[in-house]
Amino acid sequence: MTSRRFLPLLLSLTLAAGVTAATEQWPFDVTDLSQRESLTILVFGDSGTGREGQARVGQAMFDVCRQRQCDFAVMLGDVMYENGVEIDERSDAEASLREILSQFENAFERPYRAFAALPGFHFWVSLGNHDYEDDGTGAMVTYSEFSDLWRMPALHYEVGGLPDWLQLHAVHTDTDERRDLNGMQVASIRRRLCDEARPDRWKILFGHQPLYNSGHHSNDGDERRTRALLEPLITECGVHLYLAGHAHHQEHLTVRGFEQVIQGAAGKSKGNNNRRREPHVQQRFFSKTFGFAVIDIDPQSIRLDYYDVLNTREKADRVVAATPDEIVLSYSWCGGRDSIGQPDTPAAPCSIAP
Repeated sequence: MTSRRFLPLLLSLTLAAGVTAATEQWPFDVTDLSQRESLTILVFGDSGTGREGQARVGQAMFDVCRQRQCDFAVMLGDVMYENGVEIDERSDAEASLREILSQFENAFERPYRAFAALPGFHFWVSLGNHDYEDDGTGAMVTYSEFSDLWRMPALHYEVGGLPDWLQLHAVHTDTDERRDLNGMQVASIRRRLCDEARPDRWKILFGHQPLYNSGHHSNDGDERRTRALLEPLITECGVHLYLAGHAHHQEHLTVRGFEQVIQGAAGKSKGNNNRRREPHVQQRFFSKTFGFAVIDIDPQSIRLDYYDVLNTREKADRVVAATPDEIVLSYSWCGGRDSIGQPDTPAAPCSIAP
């Protein structure tokens, strides 16, 4: 696959206005997928523990992606527990750089290094509440220049290099510590997602906080604020899927008007299924087993697959790769734009295997 370069703009408002043309001065590349007729996307969140469970799930993800020929990944926040990039060295530039790079090595590069074998593969990153408590968000953005895999041009941004039939936009969902999910960010995203009347285009939003979930954090203050700020945007702009993490389980919810995919179990697993009872929300699937999701999408149809990675624990004495029998396709959902967001309608089974 060929590649073109995009300027890693730190100001997300500027980036949201459009992707800049390629020049050699920009410090990271973006794979050009603009002519593709279908895409396969790895989806996972709450991964960055640096522990054995993360590495085991990472190996399983690579095994599945190698088989299914994944094009790229989206990461749904909490990519570096517990507090994001911690910067203690503030008087020696080289020592500070080593300190920062070692944290990315532990929480990102080491668990996912195998993906470098997939040509042009990148991880598009959104941040979660555990990624900025020490306020190292600038390093999170700048690290795109230092990594062949990590891509995060801004706190919120539109993924570049995609076909015209797909818009994929990252949202920064903090409503508490930093309060970056606010009216200005919503207005910026609205300009990209709402301005073009394209009924033939898929629209996918991804971030950390879910709008609805049935596990831990369900309906807490952050979730209610995120719902109040984002659900009107999703409805107004005709967003088809919202991808989120934060809750440490896997869940598919059909909300009237859109589908919500929760994948917060790539490094942690927690919580019980307290199934939501709202008439406009239908739970399709729930699992608190470690795992990940894969989405196949083309101009007319979409397929969502959840994988469980059995016998995985967050902490272990060593990393033991999952066997093929332990990487289980636990749920599949297929649909088209005309079947999105219909909680009263039974989900149609997928007609073919992935």
